[in-house]
Amino acid sequence: MTFCPFCGVRQDVNLRQVHFRDLGSDASLPCPHCTTPLDVIEFDTEPKICIERCTTCYGTFFNPGELEALLEAQTNPLVWLDPAQINQIATDFRQNRDEITYQKCPICAERMSHLNFGGRSGVIVDRCGTHGVWLEGSELRRLTEWWRAGGKLIYQQHEAERVKKLYAPMKENRPPAPPVSIESVGRDGPGDFESKGPSTWDVLAIVGGVLSIFLD
Repeated sequence: MTFCPFCGVRQDVNLRQVHFRDLGSDASLPCPHCTTPLDVIEFDTEPKICIERCTTCYGTFFNPGELEALLEAQTNPLVWLDPAQINQIATDFRQNRDEITYQKCPICAERMSHLNFGGRSGVIVDRCGTHGVWLEGSELRRLTEWWRAGGKLIYQQHEAERVKKLYAPMKENRPPAPPVSIESVGRDGPGDFESKGPSTWDVLAIVGGVLSIFLD
């Protein structure tokens, strides 16, 4: 459970199955949710991953690529997709989601945008386009469960489609390559000895002239 049913305190459920060590507080970075100075923790992965974490609300801040690396480290390399389980997990997460508010990036203090992680996970993360993503307490656990159930494959497909759409306008605006003909290759290509230097026949003529001087 995210909250204790007796006292209402938020439970630290995100890292129950992850080995990590606390490196101390980074007073320069405030929690976007409760302004508590964030702690720096190091995950026991290869390579090591260091993230910022709030000790009050248990939110976590990941630099670009760190969240995917941590999810990958906790997942079996062989992942199969279970559509029924994926849909059930996404529905449960969507129903349990608290009221969404826009948070400020702990590094640049700019308002972060909302992103449905992987397009279909149901977990809405706060993303700074420059510095990374912020997860509220328990959202890391939810993403890990979704990733292990086959969300990894959905995420990879979603990212491939996003990159394709991103670069499609660049390909459309690229000018077409000029047509290449045999004449142009012969005139401007590597076989054009006149533009590059003396031709083979010129070299033979020079050599012949030198030999004729000695023979005479």
